[in-house]
Amino acid sequence: MTTNKVLDDAVLAVQRDMDATGIAGRLGFDTPEWDDHGYLRVEYKGRYSSHGLHADEEHEPSVTLALIADLAQAVIAEQDWKAWPTCPAHSLGLYPASEQMRRGLNRGLGTRLPTSRCRSPS
Repeated sequence: MTTNKVLDDAVLAVQRDMDATGIAGRLGFDTPEWDDHGYLRVEYKGRYSSHGLHADEEHEPSVTLALIADLAQAVIAEQDWKAWPTCPAHSLGLYPASEQMRRGLNRGLGTRLPTSRCRSPS
């Protein structure tokens, strides 16, 4: 799988979560003009994530998905001043989950978000 395909798939997966949970706006993924290190960053409503990654490096799909989800959460929180996504059962903020976590730990929450995991121990 090419790097661009891995990154595009990750951004699309997080965008689907945003759409499913009512977050208005589109995610972008680009290198801002001010970034002289060449990092690709998540963009949301004109704001870029503070961290990014290099497009020319190999990116494992599940790790990339968790990273993009984390960057999206941060930039959405900075822009909209709210936690996203939240657990429908506990009203707590969710955090990006690895592939193994997504397979097992989010079961039974009703609305299963493929990129996130609940912080509650129950």
